Amino acid sequence: MGMIRVYIDIDGVLLRNGRGGPELIPRFSRVIGYLKKNFDCYWLTTHVRSGVGSAGAMKKLMPILKKARMDPGILDGISSTDWQTLKTEAIDFALPFIWLEDSPLIAERRICEERGCLDSIVLVDWGRRTSRLTVWRLGRARRKVLRRFPDRS
Repeated sequence: MGMIRVYIDIDGVLLRNGRGGPELIPRFSRVIGYLKKNFDCYWLTTHVRSGVGSAGAMKKLMPILKKARMDPGILDGISSTDWQTLKTEAIDFALPFIWLEDSPLIAERRICEERGCLDSIVLVDWGRRTSRLTVWRLGRARRKVLRRFPDRS
């Protein structure tokens, strides 16, 4: 029995636009804690690509974490991915996953659809109450994947 993977974007997913620029999402600590407890976590963001590693995520998030007086260690254990053009290059389609993304490219959506996992994309839109990233919504997405892969529960 293995963990479900979660691929995590940063901008528009963990960060939203605030009055003074990017800010952490509401209940950031709770969401990250839930992700780390229930998923095998991977960065899938423009900040972590082409061999940059998790340092790219830390570079983006560190000033915002510091401003929020939050320990950057909260992000320990989130692995990096490597991709060049499309984020789907980094997804292991042989394993159950969800992908937290605010704006997948048409080509990326098409690839997921062709692989029969379009519903693994969890679209995050902070402008719409029902599309915000919450622990409840993550739990729902996790249960949906577990129904498709019952041997992972």
